Amino acid sequence: MNENKWFFEENLIFPLVVTTKEKAIKKLGNLLFQNGYVKETFTPAVIAREQEFATGLPTSEVGVAIPHTDAHHVIKQAIAVGILPSPVNFCEMGDPEDHLVSVRLIFMLAVPYKNKVMTVLQQVIAIVQNKNFLKELVTTNDRKVLAERLDKHLNAVQKEKVEQKETERVKSDLPEITLTIRHQVGLHARPATLFVKIAKQFVSNITVFYKDKEANAKSIMKILLLGADYGAEVTIRAEGEDADQALWALQELVESNFGGVD
Repeated sequence: MNENKWFFEENLIFPLVVTTKEKAIKKLGNLLFQNGYVKETFTPAVIAREQEFATGLPTSEVGVAIPHTDAHHVIKQAIAVGILPSPVNFCEMGDPEDHLVSVRLIFMLAVPYKNKVMTVLQQVIAIVQNKNFLKELVTTNDRKVLAERLDKHLNAVQKEKVEQKETERVKSDLPEITLTIRHQVGLHARPATLFVKIAKQFVSNITVFYKDKEANAKSIMKILLLGADYGAEVTIRAEGEDADQALWALQELVESNFGGVD
């Protein structure tokens, strides 16, 4: 078995016929357990985590969720995929109001090592921003074709950047701060969720800069795509009536190491 692969057809449920997110998580988690990818504790841990840190993504037209949990519940890496003929509701990741996302695609992540969390999250987030690909998945009725498309995208080799270029930002008098991410896996799902929730509490426009990328601090997908891992130095800029308060709150969050969340 190729140790670099994340998706195998044996971990695809098509169609995934359920009426709640909990039932969807149980079916996909149990499949991973039966196939030897996760421990018996994995599914209950995913359900518990979903209640505290939601994983619905606000993609357009086709809703997506990426439920997952801590590495110690995982035996070997995998992504289980469920394609739902009828959607179920997940709460939106990074949304303090817990708005609902009508989900038809579920990518359940089983990540055995903390240093791989950011890599797989970036790959999945990049995929779910491809509107045409998502539409293809929910409109295709051939399991073999679905498996081939998922294999192509989820097992794509991620090329390392040969050169990292610092973002050439226009000089500005707007307030900004530079912080170092000390969380052991960087701005991944849970720290990113807390970061976005804090940012959304303010009316100011808030932008995060990291290397050659920039992101809207109120967009969970944009923040995840930054790829800001342990030791990353990020600059946060705010513009608006409560800009200083926003920067102070985000600085407090980062310097508290996100409250010790895993």
